[in-house]
Amino acid sequence: MIQVNGLLDHVAELADGFHLANLQPRIAACRELLHRRSGIEVAVFGRFKAGKSSFLNHLTGRAVLPIGVVPLTAVITRLRYGQRDRAAVRFLNGKAENIPFDQIGCYVGESENPKNRKEVASVEVELPELKALAPLQFVDTPGLGSAFAHNTEAALNWLPNVGAALVAVSSDAPLSERDLGLLEELRRHTPKIVLLLTKADLLTEAQRVEVLDFVQRQLHQKGDGPWPVFFYSIQPRLAGLKAQLEQNLLHPLMDSGARTADQILRHKMAALVSQTRSYLQIALAAATQAESSRQVLRNKLEEERKQFDVLREELRLLANEWSARAMEWSLTQLLPVQRQMQEKVTAELHAQFGRWHLRLPAFIEAYRHWLRSFMKHELSHVSQTQRAMFREPLAKARQHVSRMLRAFQDRLAGHVKTALGIGLAPHEISLAAPEPEEPSLDVSTEFMVPMDVLGYIIPMTICRPMVERNLLRRARYEVEKNLSRMAADWCEHVSAAIEEMRAQAERYARNELAALEQTLAQINSNEGELRKIIGELDGCPEAIGDPRP
Repeated sequence: MIQVNGLLDHVAELADGFHLANLQPRIAACRELLHRRSGIEVAVFGRFKAGKSSFLNHLTGRAVLPIGVVPLTAVITRLRYGQRDRAAVRFLNGKAENIPFDQIGCYVGESENPKNRKEVASVEVELPELKALAPLQFVDTPGLGSAFAHNTEAALNWLPNVGAALVAVSSDAPLSERDLGLLEELRRHTPKIVLLLTKADLLTEAQRVEVLDFVQRQLHQKGDGPWPVFFYSIQPRLAGLKAQLEQNLLHPLMDSGARTADQILRHKMAALVSQTRSYLQIALAAATQAESSRQVLRNKLEEERKQFDVLREELRLLANEWSARAMEWSLTQLLPVQRQMQEKVTAELHAQFGRWHLRLPAFIEAYRHWLRSFMKHELSHVSQTQRAMFREPLAKARQHVSRMLRAFQDRLAGHVKTALGIGLAPHEISLAAPEPEEPSLDVSTEFMVPMDVLGYIIPMTICRPMVERNLLRRARYEVEKNLSRMAADWCEHVSAAIEEMRAQAERYARNELAALEQTLAQINSNEGELRKIIGELDGCPEAIGDPRP
């Protein structure tokens, strides 16, 4: 079977030689898959202090990742097999730097790299101790639910790259609402989800059975599963739990994961070779057919070039339309959520009123503190559970833009067929604009200053009913206001992603047109050399192997 990396290098040389810039994104995608194929990534997710770093240190047998009582992990950290110890920091600007192991905490630690001010993209660690688990690569993600909002954001940003997800949950506090929200989010990105119940040494064997039953019932009620559930402990007396995890999860994943990654790579390589061969056939036709045929195609491409501003304007209008729709869409979809939150804040605030036997100023301050805490918790939950809804305008825009590009591609293929009598191989249109990140939450509440001032003169026994009615009304208003603010923040993120996708679509169309123009210009190409290259590529899809699962 042909060496995929050698074939990819050959196609890259052909793309450079024939100035086929439109093939570069596909070549880059295949290189990325080729790199990933040698390392199946297992990402470890979980809330702050769920035991993720302790688990990975124990799994590798080395205390590589820092552990502390405050949120530590600020960036993505990969651990994989290497013949010798090596740690490297990769920065957002593309640079990399090898570092000693004892300096890892300087880059992944929140205290020494607050809010990732050092602009670290990731830290990669190679350990000889991981040889038995190669080609698995383990990814330590920032803890969710920590005091640092950017930690949660960085972890969620990693979701599209997950091959398998281990969700670490402490055995003594299994499956909170936040844990269930994370599971729901992960399910959209990977079918391979495993629950890792850490700190199992805190439970007796009978308690572990009880916890396992509770977890499975929780997942069943949510309509999830069945998902594998493993207990884990770093205590020597429970070493058997590590062996069970390796035997029943990691070893099978090593086998099946490598096969799946190989199938995906070969499928994309076959498509890339087919497209490259198609352009070379056009170059051969341009070099061998009559000038009149070439002129027909040249004229059509010139017309497309002159009309390109029309396509660009259509893309711009479409992007603006969906960006404008995002806010209205979000607010409409949030109406039931708003009503539920208003009912909840009313009920819970009534309960709080019964506990606050305070003078008016202290009463107002207790209200402020409670409402801010309530809003932050509820808005965070809504932002996570409604993520797919907020992103819907981006998905719709992507569908429309893809159809426009497909029509443009079909039109170019029709020009080639009419002029030269040969087909242009269809190829997938991949608009890889990043998914919008979950926006940070900045809860603000407004209060009436006069009430604070008058509180020192008016006895609470007289004004309490009026104050409670007023605060209940304002609490319901704060729900509406903050939901609208959160929707606006989400829409800003979505609009930025739509604009990036529009720019990417414009580049795609421009490169497609330029590729045909460059191919048509190969009238002085060596006919024999072109036939030889095409002949070599003819058998490549079969030699690569059947890409189907």
